[in-house]
Amino acid sequence: MRHLTQRLERPLDLLSNTRWSTYLLSCVILLIVGGTLGRVAYDQYQQTEESEYRLLEAHARNADVQIVEAMEDVEHFLDMVALEHSHRHKLHGKAFPAFLELQKKDIPESGTLLVTDARGRIIASSDTALIGRDVSQESYFTAHTAPHTPLGLFLSRPDKRLTNTSTAFFSLPVTTPEKKFSGIVALGVSFKFFQNTLRAINPDDSASMSVIFNREGDLLYRRSDPEKFFGNNISKVSTVLQEHASSGERVTRHIGPSAHNGKTRLFLVRDVGTTGLSLIQSRQLDEVLADWRRNVIVYILIFMFTCTAVIALLMTSARRKQLEKDVADSNKRLRAIEQRQMLSQERQRLMQDMHDGLGSSLVSALRVVENGHLDEIEITQVLKACIDDLKLAIDSMEPVDADLLLLLATLRFRLGPRLESTGIALSWEVRNVPKLEWLDPKNALHILRILQEAFTNIIKHTQTTEIRVATAADEDYVQVTITDNGTGFDVDSALSGGGKGLSNQLRRAQAIAAEVHWASATTGTCFTLRLPIQRKPA
Repeated sequence: MRHLTQRLERPLDLLSNTRWSTYLLSCVILLIVGGTLGRVAYDQYQQTEESEYRLLEAHARNADVQIVEAMEDVEHFLDMVALEHSHRHKLHGKAFPAFLELQKKDIPESGTLLVTDARGRIIASSDTALIGRDVSQESYFTAHTAPHTPLGLFLSRPDKRLTNTSTAFFSLPVTTPEKKFSGIVALGVSFKFFQNTLRAINPDDSASMSVIFNREGDLLYRRSDPEKFFGNNISKVSTVLQEHASSGERVTRHIGPSAHNGKTRLFLVRDVGTTGLSLIQSRQLDEVLADWRRNVIVYILIFMFTCTAVIALLMTSARRKQLEKDVADSNKRLRAIEQRQMLSQERQRLMQDMHDGLGSSLVSALRVVENGHLDEIEITQVLKACIDDLKLAIDSMEPVDADLLLLLATLRFRLGPRLESTGIALSWEVRNVPKLEWLDPKNALHILRILQEAFTNIIKHTQTTEIRVATAADEDYVQVTITDNGTGFDVDSALSGGGKGLSNQLRRAQAIAAEVHWASATTGTCFTLRLPIQRKPA
């Protein structure tokens, strides 16, 4: 016992002799730990905010496509009505209800359909009670009579003057064969038109919100209570709308209180093409930062634990401090080892894919150049293809949250300029499909490579002028089809001819339990990629 007491007294004496230096060192350690945790928390906050904005941008891009396509459907229908009226004069009596019922197959939210003469008097309508009404002062008529306004599809502000229910009118001018203005054709739509347009792309959590508004600030759609808010003007109450309007930018980001409940939200505002509409996607900041706050609590607990350990160190012995430091260093090394292992695995995956794809292409190009078989234009094409290949590898690392449409949007962004430079028109008929929970960066790269090879084969070999991309889904599979109007090819000969293009597509499809199929004729080729919705574990 005596020896034990002496052994305990020695570290206490050491602690007494180094009291002030240990105290200062402990303060420095606390400052370092607190500063590091604070910096980590700040960086994670920035990353969380940026990640959420990118997700909102993805939803906004999808909404942009949905809105433009819906308005194109309306414009096409009104074009048909205007053509029938101006050239054949058949849209009278029961023709209007028939036209409207026919159109409701594509636009079930269609309401009142009407045609006016050049003075603004309704001469035909699906609601016969409106015939003879004067709408010459309504915006959907005057928009086409003002000399400085170009003729085209126009969307009015919602009001109740004509139909007694809040209605917005799409209108187009009607002209005679001599191009003389003879009136307008208009179609009224309710709040359900925009509600159904955005139903497929809305974020699926309660903290998210989507809003569509026109140039005047009238709400055309609000995710919560769309009918109640249809036509409400927010130009004077929404600071987000005001800041976006004054910025002059097509897409802007904002953080501020909601005009609805005062809670702080993240806002992303995007102008929808040339339609005159704008879209707001937002999420409640509290929900976005929920995980981050939990991490901050963990960091606070870590800091408090560190403080307790330092105080215990000061009260026991200076040697305890060294032991704590050794433990901390060991934990740090373990974390560093784990991080290196994760980075090494991802690096090996990328290097292997770049070796098989980009590396192989560069080596082949180098050999041909050394033999003098490529001119400058061909070398440029090879290098552009290599750059596209590298960009796809980088794109595959971006988080897609099991969303195939977001992955396809990335591919469209990368390949669009290349198709445009070659004079090939791209028809994008992508529709909403189920999520693929197995869609991680590795599998995403396989899909991108398969589709990239399909586009490359079309550009190089088919002499096509138009490419159509579409999606579909059944109970078990999501299907991506790429169709061209080129010269076609013999699929069996191409598969057995030893070429790497189709065989690489087959190999990558097998790697992700997918299926590929080619149907080719002299009028074009259809390539199909079938992806399982639920993939069985290997």
